[in-house]
Parts: sequence; C-alpha cells; structure tokens
Amino acid sequence: MFRIGEHVIHPGQGVCTITGFDEAAPNPMIILESKQGHARTRMKYPLSQSDRLHATVSREEAERVMENYDAIECDSFTERNSSLEESHFKQLLKQGVPETLRVAKTMRLRIMEAESRDKKPSSYYTRVLKEAHRRSVEELAVALGVSESDIERRFAGVADIDEFLDPSSN
Repeated sequence: MFRIGEHVIHPGQGVCTITGFDEAAPNPMIILESKQGHARTRMKYPLSQSDRLHATVSREEAERVMENYDAIECDSFTERNSSLEESHFKQLLKQGVPETLRVAKTMRLRIMEAESRDKKPSSYYTRVLKEAHRRSVEELAVALGVSESDIERRFAGVADIDEFLDPSSN
C-alpha cells in the first residue's frame, strides 16, 4: 500500500504525490496531486486500480540511468499506421524511467533521420518527445531530490542530449 507523501507514476499524468486517501467513499480513492509545469492538479484515483500506479525510480536507479544514458538503445518498433506506432510509445511512457528516456532518444533519432532526408518528421514524434522529456526530467528530479533544471544541467555534455533537453530546439 502507498503512503501519504510518496511519489508514484500515474499512467496518464506522470509523477504524482499521494496527498491522502478517501476510504469512506462508496468507491475508496487515493488523492493525488500532479505538477505539470507551474500548474498543480488534484485528482482522485480508484484504490481498486492502485496496481496501475507504481513508485518512481530509486535514487540509485536514477543515478545509474543518468550515468549510462549513452548505452540506452533506441526502440526499433515500427508500424505502417502512425497512430498505432504512437500508441506503442505512449504505452512505454506509462512505465516511467528508463523507458521515458528510451522513448525520448528514439523520437529525437527519428526526427533527425527525417530531417537528414529533407523530410518533415511526423508530428507525433514531436508530441511524444515533449511528453517523454517532461516525464523523464520530472521523475529523475523527484528521485534525486533536486530541481528539474538541476537534472537538465547534469545532462549537459552527454552526447546527443541537447535535443532531448530542449525538444523545442527543432
């Protein structure tokens, strides 16, 4: 069971903090707060679906993933239907780090490959890249107990990470 103050990965929101429980309701709920950008959102999540929530990576795992970023392999999944392909990558985002980093790296590579062929990259690449970036930085910051800007500074100098850190640089 989760505890108040614990950080969890919500499948749709990313990192959330457990702020309470409403067990007196007909359907017991976990009260969560997510932070995306400067906005905070409070929501209730069914206790019966708590198996879909999982803890953020540990400090040790976050350090290991950051140290070994270059070794993370891109996902080779392809599908003729871009909607199905996008769904595949969005499912991976629900797993948290290191999958969010893998997805970000994959999308950046696909964008660069399309641009190198003078093609316009699929718009879903940019959408998924931005979400993977947000979720990765947010989870790593929570795991390490630092600010999101600290995470971005720590990645400075890592090969091909510049585009990951600033997906709007296209």
